[in-house]
Amino acid sequence: MVFRKRKKNARSQIELREVLRGCEAGRLQSVGYMQVIPLVLGDENVDLSDDRFVSPMQCDAAVYTTSYGTLGFRNSSASTMIVPCHAGYVVKQHAQDHAMAHAGVVAAAGDRRYDTAMCIQAAQGGLIAKGAYRMLILPHALREKAIEKRATKDFRKLWDDISTFNESMGVAGKGHLEYFLKAFKKELDEFVAEFESVPNQIGAIILIDDRVVGVERAPSFAYWQSIWPSLIRECYGSLAIEASKAGGDRSPDRSPRVQLPLQIESLDELESLIAEIARQEDERARSTVRVLLDEPLTLVREEEVADKKARVDVTIETAESEHFTGQVIRDGETIVYASLPATQLFVKTQKWSRAEPFAI
Repeated sequence: MVFRKRKKNARSQIELREVLRGCEAGRLQSVGYMQVIPLVLGDENVDLSDDRFVSPMQCDAAVYTTSYGTLGFRNSSASTMIVPCHAGYVVKQHAQDHAMAHAGVVAAAGDRRYDTAMCIQAAQGGLIAKGAYRMLILPHALREKAIEKRATKDFRKLWDDISTFNESMGVAGKGHLEYFLKAFKKELDEFVAEFESVPNQIGAIILIDDRVVGVERAPSFAYWQSIWPSLIRECYGSLAIEASKAGGDRSPDRSPRVQLPLQIESLDELESLIAEIARQEDERARSTVRVLLDEPLTLVREEEVADKKARVDVTIETAESEHFTGQVIRDGETIVYASLPATQLFVKTQKWSRAEPFAI
């Protein structure tokens, strides 16, 4: 496996629509404060589903730590493994939980260690023994902080941010992410059951109360299925819980939803009303997204990785924009992976103008 570190000032610029290229918008899913627009491949684009890549969950990757702040991955598959941006591991053994500060790429049948990882359990000692563990994706509120510190080699670098996050959620435990996970386990588990993948899905646009809070894309349906429970549970589920705790602060320019009448004369009338509610919510979400398609993303090259066994040559880039952060991975000019959570400022302040329904 060949690594080429980023060149100084190696930057390029794309629009958000490039991240979504080749996808079609599926039917809106809406539960409580959260809405999800699936990104699916049309029949003419099935070749864009790239099975050369696997996730740690697909191949039961062996995960371990060799020191505090160094997280290792053993890929036993014949495909290149993409470690999702901000993947984390909370283990039951007496060892300090860890998470990645960025995405990673591990060669087929390869082993790689990242010394830029971070502890997410401040007062627990011990190293993680090599083994397969359930993967999480950091809560949304921590991801922008993590990407800002992606190159810092200090296992304690996220402790203060975790403490602030826990306090905002009414949870004790400075520097201990597992305290939040335990406090809201029931609510987080429900998100996994309520939002399911649809056929040919390789990504999603996630909204909280009609506000876009993230754009995610995977190289294949199998990869997407393996990481979606982690994304919807800890990452975006935590943000939905935060919105619920805030008591439903809604966008002031949001149009009212269809109201059911006090009396419904027949099942046909009820079915028609429910269909109209779904149509209006679907259109509202699509209108919300359309204004973001021209969003410029500056991509800062972090690393180039050539996996000769799998015949893969990819570039890992950090995305910078007014409204989003995160990382993308490109094979040539084709984006095969993207994880773009909205910035915290954007989540709290975004206002929407009305627009026509979008098409990708």
